[in-house]
Amino acid sequence: MESNFDHEYDLLKKELDRAEALQKQGYGLNAASASANTITVNAGGIGVYVAVTCCAVMLAVNIFLAAMLINHDRKIDRLNDYVTAAYMVSGKQPENAK
Repeated sequence: MESNFDHEYDLLKKELDRAEALQKQGYGLNAASASANTITVNAGGIGVYVAVTCCAVMLAVNIFLAAMLINHDRKIDRLNDYVTAAYMVSGKQPENAK
């Protein structure tokens, strides 16, 4: 007659063998990782090249606009000198001068 302890031991051994067999088949791994979430960030490829190209174009446009503004300021200064010289030659004072 078998004792209760031996019977329980045999049942536990069968369950452990069954669990190991399931783990070898992959069911244990899939069940354990089914609720795991992963987030991957891919920071490369065409998107980076497009962004860098846009930044380079924006920088070039800003440099061009700054050069135009400096040239424009110089033209305004020359025009002011011309108007002042014209008034000096004519002997009249401009209306807005005080």
